[in-house]
Amino acid sequence: MSINNHENLFSSDLSERERACFEIGIKLGALYHILCGLPISSNKETINSIERGIEASISCQPYVKSVKIKLDQNKIIGDKSTEFAYDEISGKIIKAAIEVEYKSVKVLAKVEWIEKLEYPLMYIEKIT
Repeated sequence: MSINNHENLFSSDLSERERACFEIGIKLGALYHILCGLPISSNKETINSIERGIEASISCQPYVKSVKIKLDQNKIIGDKSTEFAYDEISGKIIKAAIEVEYKSVKVLAKVEWIEKLEYPLMYIEKIT
């Protein structure tokens, strides 16, 4: 199958809007599950490196126009004062935004910890 024929694999009755929402869901799921469980310390350089690295990785996926990740440094414990003094990334510290553009549709979606729900919610913020 050539790259140009991949569209034939999707249902012909999908709208561009529906397809764009599907694409953003894939990207949010990948971002979240790549980050969760990743070892981390409270070192700002380490945190920044992980944020920029995952942004670059997710940006490689089709239709991605922008990715911004911010890990809540205040919730990261473990300063590597000993070999075992590190933390791991959980949904409680992830705040991210992704924008995809599929044909004429742009979707901005986010994932962030919602304290009231006690849950890392993924949601679509805007469709244009």
